Amino acid sequence: MRLLHGTRAVGVSLRPHFLTRRQYDLLAGYSQTLFFTFNKITEAMLANPELVSLVGLTERETRWAEVDPGYAMPAITTRLDAFVNGDEIKYVEYNAENPSSLPDQAGLNQLLFEVKAMQQFSEHYRLHQFRPMAGLLKALLATFEEWGGSGAPHVAILDWADLPTQGEFVILRNYFASHGVPTIICTPDELEYQDGRLIREDFKIDLVYKRVIIHEFFEKYDDSHPLLKAYLNHDVCMVNCFRCKMVHKKAGFEILTDELYRHWYSAKELEVIEKTVPWTRVIRERKTDYRGDRIDLVEYIRKYRENFVLKPNDDYGGHGIFFGGNLNEAEWDDRLVKALEGSYVVQEKLELKMEEFPIFNEKEWSLQPMFVDTNPFIFRGEVDGAMVRLSDSPVVNVSSGGGETGFFVLED
Repeated sequence: MRLLHGTRAVGVSLRPHFLTRRQYDLLAGYSQTLFFTFNKITEAMLANPELVSLVGLTERETRWAEVDPGYAMPAITTRLDAFVNGDEIKYVEYNAENPSSLPDQAGLNQLLFEVKAMQQFSEHYRLHQFRPMAGLLKALLATFEEWGGSGAPHVAILDWADLPTQGEFVILRNYFASHGVPTIICTPDELEYQDGRLIREDFKIDLVYKRVIIHEFFEKYDDSHPLLKAYLNHDVCMVNCFRCKMVHKKAGFEILTDELYRHWYSAKELEVIEKTVPWTRVIRERKTDYRGDRIDLVEYIRKYRENFVLKPNDDYGGHGIFFGGNLNEAEWDDRLVKALEGSYVVQEKLELKMEEFPIFNEKEWSLQPMFVDTNPFIFRGEVDGAMVRLSDSPVVNVSSGGGETGFFVLED
């Protein structure tokens, strides 16, 4: 079934994660509100260069973000990473660039239904499951039409070769093709731009489903790359577009939580932000507000390190995340120095609770306490399911050694 991260199976538990209908509706509602709030932030950045500087976009990222992608939303397919505890929901990151693991949920659910206990459970409870791949394809087709295309586009899933997510691309390609959308998987090196068409050999590409990371792409290629020429000339629809980088940076959470920007948001948006978004600031020597007090940012987080987490502004896979409570004073000071030299944010630490899951490997299984995050997929502003990750570390990430499990909503 190709539910793999490299050669490692992503499924690690013999039971799925459950949310009640009320919990899921809260998660979906809050997520959709934040999606449109981030869209509002993008509009403000396009009009105000100072905000672009705040979130840490490079000159080249900014220049390409200013190119009109041919459709209105800055990000079509996104994922919010969240922790759910009862009716409390807290978001820690917004993946607006290229959320992964879309096929995993349905596949893991299918595997879990082979467990007899799960079959018996489903006889007594109404379970709702989701179809994120269908949500993705629907969003791609709607965006292609908005861009000016017609009919079924020829799609290229674009990323580097031999990545651990390659199995996911195969599942997506097969799903798209089975719904009448011709699809290939290719790398940036395979693309050509001829006579106003982006192509890979004899395959003419109408829509690029961009999974390659923008800053990694820019590090390798200059502006003469075929994809950039086609995009600039409006000869290909690309999802997500370069504007997604504006809200993908973790510094966007500062714009949500800083009093300076409070007047931008509606009463409903403010209520959701206050309930769900932890205080976040870009690391640099300055004064700012924290819980109603005016503080010297660096000195305060140095003194109260156990309350904070350091995160790179633009990285993935759980890399470079440090919990102040897990470091001694000297180690934390060293991390602060490096954060000041680079591009980092500090975020208020959440009080996370662990849940017990039956975890298995190739030889055995055992009940283990695990951290669980529930990360809703959002397609053009609509939530459709979630990626559920499990880890014995509070850095809950598959690339950092964590795993996934299935996900259902328990209907009333």
